Amino acid sequence: EGKKGLELQKAIERLEKDRGVVTIRADTGTARSIDYNAAKIEEAVEIAAKLKRPYGIVGYSQGCANEMNFESRMISGTPDQQSAITSPESGLVCRQLLFSATNGSIHGPAAEVKVHQLITMCEDFFKYQQGYFSRAFISSTLEIVDGMLDSAPFQKFLGGAKSFLPDALRGFWREA
Repeated sequence: EGKKGLELQKAIERLEKDRGVVTIRADTGTARSIDYNAAKIEEAVEIAAKLKRPYGIVGYSQGCANEMNFESRMISGTPDQQSAITSPESGLVCRQLLFSATNGSIHGPAAEVKVHQLITMCEDFFKYQQGYFSRAFISSTLEIVDGMLDSAPFQKFLGGAKSFLPDALRGFWREA
């Protein structure tokens, strides 16, 4: 849920009250690509760096892969990016990875199989319907389906789901 998320909210409030730990939530997106989310984490870290305090990162599920990708980008990035990680005054001091999906998730391969099944089922269904509907109706229906599949939200979702597949993870771990 990114900035709007309520995960661990009570623990975050308790940490701020008891220990003065300030929490900055990155505006990441569920099922968005790990590159998109790493950039959002970098934006949140820039805010933390302005506070001149060391910071830690908490990742949950896909957030763990996002965090590792962020860290990899920063370590191999510009000198300013490297100092955002390594600075003793305002650098990364800890990470907490909860229920990590850094090595992928069954959601990716399962979704891939289900999408292939859905496409096959739709193709069979629409082939049968060709005999009952006009060419104009079929063309209009295909345009609507194409519009949905070409839409930005759907493409963003596919980019995020790709990060759960084994092939995407091989590229992710090349830095390890």
